Amino acid sequence: MAKLEPIEALLAPSLRVSRPVAACARCRSAKIKCDGKLPACSACERSGKGTSCTSANDDFARGKERSYVAALEGAAQRLQRKIERARAEAAIQGTSSSTHRPPKHRRISGTRRREASDVDELVSDFGFLTVNATSRDFHGFTSTMSFAKLLLSAASRRELPPTETRGLPPRYAIMPMINHYLENIYVLLPFFSETELMSSLSRIYNESASISSSVTPLDVWNVRLILAISYASSSQQKDDENDKTALEHMAAARSLANYVLHPGSITGVQALLLLVEYALVDPAHFDSWYLVGMASRLVVDLGLHCEPPPETKISKNMLDLRRRIFHCTYALDRLVSMSLDRAFSFTDDSAPDVQLPHLTTENVPSHLFLRSIRPSLFLFDIRRVQSSFYQTTRWSSRTQWPLATAATYASSVSNDIHAWYSTIPPNLSQRHLMLFNLERIYCQILVVSPNQRVPANSMTDLNKELVFEYSAQYADLFQPITQDVTWHAYLTYADICRAKYVGQKFVEVMWSDFDRLLKTSHTLREGSPLAHNPPLENAERATMFLRKIVEVLDFARHRWAMPEMREQFEQESAVLLSRLKSRQGEAKPRQYTNTSDTGVDPNMYGIASNSVYASASQYAYDGAPMMQLPSPPVQQESNAQGEMKPQQMLTPPEEYRVPANYGMPQGSLPRRSYEFFGGRS
Repeated sequence: MAKLEPIEALLAPSLRVSRPVAACARCRSAKIKCDGKLPACSACERSGKGTSCTSANDDFARGKERSYVAALEGAAQRLQRKIERARAEAAIQGTSSSTHRPPKHRRISGTRRREASDVDELVSDFGFLTVNATSRDFHGFTSTMSFAKLLLSAASRRELPPTETRGLPPRYAIMPMINHYLENIYVLLPFFSETELMSSLSRIYNESASISSSVTPLDVWNVRLILAISYASSSQQKDDENDKTALEHMAAARSLANYVLHPGSITGVQALLLLVEYALVDPAHFDSWYLVGMASRLVVDLGLHCEPPPETKISKNMLDLRRRIFHCTYALDRLVSMSLDRAFSFTDDSAPDVQLPHLTTENVPSHLFLRSIRPSLFLFDIRRVQSSFYQTTRWSSRTQWPLATAATYASSVSNDIHAWYSTIPPNLSQRHLMLFNLERIYCQILVVSPNQRVPANSMTDLNKELVFEYSAQYADLFQPITQDVTWHAYLTYADICRAKYVGQKFVEVMWSDFDRLLKTSHTLREGSPLAHNPPLENAERATMFLRKIVEVLDFARHRWAMPEMREQFEQESAVLLSRLKSRQGEAKPRQYTNTSDTGVDPNMYGIASNSVYASASQYAYDGAPMMQLPSPPVQQESNAQGEMKPQQMLTPPEEYRVPANYGMPQGSLPRRSYEFFGGRS
């Protein structure tokens, strides 16, 4: 029977390395292998030089394990001292030498090159450092480096501006922003308990005698971060009042990072996920991809990506909380990674059996005043479909698929998307219905767009038309949201990046078959709301799409002072836009008005007309507003009798509803079978 490790060793693990950080001075000069044994290496002991071995110093004394973090700190300090000495010598030489003397080319000796190579090798070994999840924190030998400091240093893009630290406002003043977060963001990402948040507020304001009055740093961190997220998501432009208030709360919370950001506890992961949410609404200061990657690593280290064994005694509330944290981390990781076109932190195969959390707050008298997390379950469902497709087509391999294989796989994934969308009940809030509708269209764009497996020159004509139609629908719905201040709570940096992706794929497909896409009339299904509207020329529709995407990307310039996304897309689409204008000049001119910018009725989903920017778009057509999204195009071909025969589509009809015994289509590629939450409820 294997010997069990004592609990003390698990609670206080050491950061040991499999080989020494550096050889001692004697072994280095003799160019022999040093085993790094303490207090003296074996080579020095055999030669009787054990007392003079450089390993026997205070940094590597007995009981103090070696650490790559400490070694890097020491190397950085030595290099900093060398830089300071070099600058001092250069300053002295500069004052004594003539200013007209031509500069001499610097020659690097072999010793310097070897030293630089050793430093590079040492820095590259930093990737071997692992953080044990059962450790509350780790420190270097100088005791100045902590997990929180290392995390924030790596994830910070720009230093927070200096602000005056003030206490929390009165509770009545912050409750509207707390409710704003709970109603708009928490219901989609419920990785903590709402009752725990209310308990933290009671402890901070000392309102209940039944609750302990001892306020913890975690209580203040949670409240500060939630307020920062709420104010940042309510901001309309950079440096407005809401933006300044959000930065004040974030700066106050950052001073508590060393107390709450720990890798060995669930509360530490929750605190980190709040920071991820803030990074999504303040990308100018924090890198959300790095933060969510670290959160995913901690989730895996804590074992939250697996269901606990049946013999484990765990309460239902704790089990449900574990599932919430995992799925929220999973959803954030997939959202950020796909929007930035980067790899996932972990694959689907590494966490296949984690069940969705239960709706414990439904129909329970003690939980009648708590928010329902039901919308989050639909979000978790569609993230699984997106993740599987993205992993298969983007990162599994770059081998191009045969046309039949690509069509089979795209059709099966499209069926998954429609099966998921059919499970969404109509009694959800109009805003959630709108968000899920955008997710559906975005997923369809992912499926039919060119990728590594199916490049643009290998796409079918139908898929190219579907990219055209779905992209136009996406821009029609998403562009008014960016100009409506009441929707800014749902707008994140990842959403703007996704709009840029849609625009880039549209440009790529347009260049692959420019003339045919402009000349072909994309026939709409009978009964579609657009069938009775005056048709627009495809050149005009493409021009409107490009300008709407530019307006969407301009949101990043107004909100976060990040004009790079708009400038890059304008450069990428400038030639196409010029050619589309030339084509419009050749066609018969049409009359347009400024009554509406989209064919979708804004009031359908509660989109108000108050715009952030001074001028609205001027590219809408004079037609009746649609009451629902247009259907995908259908190519038609004639049979022997001359009648038009509809061609089979890659996507099922809009009125598609998942049957009770829905079976996944058998494709030529291995796929997962999804049991959507909506189909089980």
